[in-house]
Amino acid sequence: MITGKRWRSRICLLWVAASFFGTYISFWLLPRVFDPWNAQVIDRFFAFRSRHPGLAPPYDPTIVHVDINNTSIQELNNFYLNRSHFARVISNLGAMQTAAQAYDFIFPAKSNELDDQSLIRATREAGNVYFGMALSLSEERTSPQKASGNGEGLRHLRETSWDVRLKGDPSGLPAGSGPLPTFYELAAASRGSGFLSIKPDGDGVFRRVPLLVRHGREFYPSLAFRVVCDYLRVPPQHILVEPGKRITLERASFPDGVTRDVAIPIDGEGNMVVNFMGPWERMKHYNFADVYHASEDPDEMDLWIDELKGKIVLVSDVSTGSTDIGTVPTDVSFPLSGVHANAAHTILTGQFLRSLTAVEMLSIEILIAALLALLAVRFSPAVFIAGSIFLAAVYLFFAGVLFLKFQFIPQVVRPLFLMGLSTVSLTAYRYFHEQKEKEVLRKTFEAYFPPALVSKLLVNPDMLSLKGQKKELTVLFSDIQGFTSASVALPPERVQRYLNEYFQAMAEIVFRYGGTLDKYIGDGLMVFFGDPEPMEDHAVRCVLAAVEMQRKARELDALWRSENGLPIQIRIGINTGEVMVGNMGSAQRLSYTVLGSEVNLAQRLESSAEPGGILISQSTCHKLGGQIPTRSLGEIRVKGFEAPVRVHQVIFESNGAATRTEHRLMA
Repeated sequence: MITGKRWRSRICLLWVAASFFGTYISFWLLPRVFDPWNAQVIDRFFAFRSRHPGLAPPYDPTIVHVDINNTSIQELNNFYLNRSHFARVISNLGAMQTAAQAYDFIFPAKSNELDDQSLIRATREAGNVYFGMALSLSEERTSPQKASGNGEGLRHLRETSWDVRLKGDPSGLPAGSGPLPTFYELAAASRGSGFLSIKPDGDGVFRRVPLLVRHGREFYPSLAFRVVCDYLRVPPQHILVEPGKRITLERASFPDGVTRDVAIPIDGEGNMVVNFMGPWERMKHYNFADVYHASEDPDEMDLWIDELKGKIVLVSDVSTGSTDIGTVPTDVSFPLSGVHANAAHTILTGQFLRSLTAVEMLSIEILIAALLALLAVRFSPAVFIAGSIFLAAVYLFFAGVLFLKFQFIPQVVRPLFLMGLSTVSLTAYRYFHEQKEKEVLRKTFEAYFPPALVSKLLVNPDMLSLKGQKKELTVLFSDIQGFTSASVALPPERVQRYLNEYFQAMAEIVFRYGGTLDKYIGDGLMVFFGDPEPMEDHAVRCVLAAVEMQRKARELDALWRSENGLPIQIRIGINTGEVMVGNMGSAQRLSYTVLGSEVNLAQRLESSAEPGGILISQSTCHKLGGQIPTRSLGEIRVKGFEAPVRVHQVIFESNGAATRTEHRLMA
């Protein structure tokens, strides 16, 4: 047999398990709802890290910016810079012995012969220049697309495609179409080119970048990836692509002479999560105009060589009015050239952010579910709620540590959703279940206790002693004289009606005086006063209730006789003494009752009382203190007691007015 406690434990476990599976189903069915939520929580970790430089990843000054900003335009006195400006900057950066200069620009068509030739010549002489190209990105998991674009664009694409090694299905990698490259002569003079196209997540935030795209049957690198691979001397044939897992740069050569493999984690769509190091100002920035004028002074050029030698320089337009602005985890208005710079920085420093695997998250969430189940089973609802809130706070702290300290991206929202769903649903179930139990308990209590006491018991059930205890109480037994023989001549339904009417009237009287209706015994009643609500005048209350019961019995007798119904006379016996009170019975059926010789004496006094009379013991009479008139009947012998018992008869008027004591107690 399952006990109530074991049953509640099973219910709690089932609710937690249902919440666990419900959470997983919800996240599986609605990824477009929940995935952005989790990403936005991780964004808060980025923002927190940005405000505390000690937590941010260290900055490698190998990557720097040369910015075309408002100051550049003012110093060059030209809002629309021509290609001769770029040619001079390319020449100067080449003379400064930079490792690479990447331009976040596309020069899709020729301009004028003089400027174009100047730009092509400077690019060829520098030998370290990279230009961008545009591709329309899609995530189609279809067969390879047919190449499209203009003749020069296709020619450039064919000549610059990468023959990487594949391990797995590449159909999940982003597909590119409609190429818009730098015009062919300039692109051919450059060290290489890469696509600049990036797409924000569903909520408009740029968090990830693709490193490779498919165009037709070929693969092409992003600008940042192309520059980094050349910087680390990794040719395409030394790049192993495992879609959904990693891109490995084999035998990458670092400037410090170390050669090692670099494993870049990517998702199923070929994206790397960018580990943004902080705000735009975190990286070093130089003015485009200052670089432009550097060649005018040899001494200044020497200083620039010391400053930029061996650096990877990203040149971009960040002036007012530039449209290349977007939202990133660390900033709502961030120049998107910084996304490329941060992507290159992430690869060079190896500070990769890795999402926890499904198995790792499942293990964590199973542990959380087990802790929730333990809280639900072992503790009260209030403690369970407080414990769940504390557990959520601990997990949020744990997720923050994983991100800030170990550069893991955990699933934050799903475990919190699991805890919230478990807490709310289980608390709601407990509330409605307890309300139902309270209603059942109320109906049970109302059959035995006064209404005022029922309300107290529902608030504080501990008033009912679960363990037996000894207390001085006053016990009353009543019985209808000759009920069995008198009821034989009447139809059963009339007997039932009369008996129910009688019991209803007697119970109302008992409750009015604060008594506890222990049980119905055939046509008799067993009542006690003084528990569960303690009362010093329990004997007085009990006797006054007995008096009113006799008066009510006379009224019913007159009424029923007029109907040729059941004649009624009752006997009442009362005793005061120390009894055992509490829940008695078996595990299947318990009853809140009283036991002991003093209870037996009350029952014997009832059988010795005259019909229509009230017989009380000496101890009860003593407790009355003269408040109710009695007459001593001397000693009588009762069954089960060796010594004679001194008894008294209560004197009352059958239809008399209520006494002052009755008025006080009933009030």
